[in-house]
This record gives sequence, C-alpha cells and structure tokens, in this order.
Amino acid sequence: MIAVTGANGYVGGRIIAHLRAGGMETVALVRRPDECSGPSRRFVLGEPLAADTLEGVDTVIHAAWDASVRGDEVAAVNTEGSLPLLDGVADRGGRLLLVSTLSAFPAARSRYGRAKYALEQAVQRRGGLAVRPGLVFGAAAGGLFGSLVNTSSRGSVMPIVGGSERLFVTHDEHLGKLFAELAGAGSARQRTIFAAHERPTTLRSIVELIAAARGGRVRLVPIPPRAVLAALRLAETAGLPVPYRSDSLLSLINPAPLDELAALDRPPLTFPPLSRDLWER
Repeated sequence: MIAVTGANGYVGGRIIAHLRAGGMETVALVRRPDECSGPSRRFVLGEPLAADTLEGVDTVIHAAWDASVRGDEVAAVNTEGSLPLLDGVADRGGRLLLVSTLSAFPAARSRYGRAKYALEQAVQRRGGLAVRPGLVFGAAAGGLFGSLVNTSSRGSVMPIVGGSERLFVTHDEHLGKLFAELAGAGSARQRTIFAAHERPTTLRSIVELIAAARGGRVRLVPIPPRAVLAALRLAETAGLPVPYRSDSLLSLINPAPLDELAALDRPPLTFPPLSRDLWER
C-alpha cells in the first residue's frame, strides 16, 4: 500500500490519482478524510501520529505542505512537523519519497526553499529519496500555473514581476508516472532527483504562451521585483491580504544555481516542455 500525504492538494492529488489509475493500492493521508474520495486517514503536520495511520503502508509519498504559516513557523510546522511521520515510516521499515522543489538548495533565500531542503536532509537520513519538480502544470492546474492561466486570460495588459528569471516546468501526469515507478519498482536510487524538463524557460514566455493559446496577445508591464517584495512584506506585516507571498517571490527571483541542478540525479523518464496540448485538454 502507498500512502500519499497532502492528497487533497494539487500535486498530491494528481500523484494519488495516477497511482489509482494504474491499479495501485493507496490511502490518502489528509487533514479532513471525509473530503477525500477513496480510502483516507487523518494526518496533520505537527500532530502526533496515530497508531493506525501507517497500518499496512509500505511506502509514503510525502506531499503535504502548510502554505498558510509565516516566518519561523514555515520550518517549525512543515519540517519539524513532518518528523513524527518520517520516524513512523522508518521505524516500520517503510520507504519515504518526498515531493520537494527546485527551490530547495543549501543557499536558498526563501524560507520555503530552506525548509524543503532541511526536510530533504531529514528524509535522506532515514533512507528516503527526495524528488525536485519545477513549476507544475497540467490540465485544470492548481498552484502558480493555475493562477497564471486565470490572470493571463483576463485582458490584454498584465503586470509582471520581473519575468526573465529562469524557470523549469514539470508536467503533472509525468510527475505522477515518476512517483509510480519509484514506488512500484522499489528503486534503490539515493541521490536527489531532478524532475522537470531539461531546458529552462521564463515567466514571461509562459504567460505569452498561455495568452496565445487563448487566441490573443498580452502586453506585459514589467514591475521591479524588489519594489514588489518590499510592498508584500509591508502588507504581510500589517496583516493585509496579498495575492501571493513575499517568500514565493524570493524563490522566483533567486533560483538554484545551474551547477547545483546539474549535480542532481536524472530519472529515465523524460519530462516534456510546456505545450498547449498538455494543459488545455
């Protein structure tokens, strides 16, 4: 049996759907099991692990992440809060597969990247494996790509923060296929896996492609990232609602060095580039 944490989120949901479509026995580990289809059990980051949470489970794909927390709580809730689960799997002799991010690396500027990197280390100390996807896209996508699809369809003029920063993209169906292969084959891989299309793109290119696919063109108005970062931090300090977090912007404008990415393991699965037929189906 394969357990997937965060299975009611975008990425975790796509992974467990792929596993189930392939006939694999799965259980969703989520905060609200009654909101999940299929077998599910309660799991909350930072809470003690119930005795039956991992009953019958051989492999855990850890995709859960609490994006609502700020400041020091990012690591406290998401990294330290994952330790009961990691220890529970290790104590049972199970296998850990972590959904990490290309924003995770030793010199990451964002709290998100640093917390994910620390979580990678915790998983690897217990014999597990970390997988680093990029910007995840697909049909009816959630996350950042879903937001880009929505905002790029509203008009011909669109403000864009920076736009030239390097981004790698990851098709959600191929990510699900990779995790199915890693879980099903009991891969002995030890090095962190690069799970994205090999050639980078930019936010500007992604927005322009989305707009063209919708039958129009969009005029992008660049906004200096540092100015937006300062404004977001002020709004967050004041408790005001913001369209996205300052920490997310830090991840975007401070990508991992190319030599760091080159050192990551490559799976046999080839990830495709962003194309209209993969996200408009």
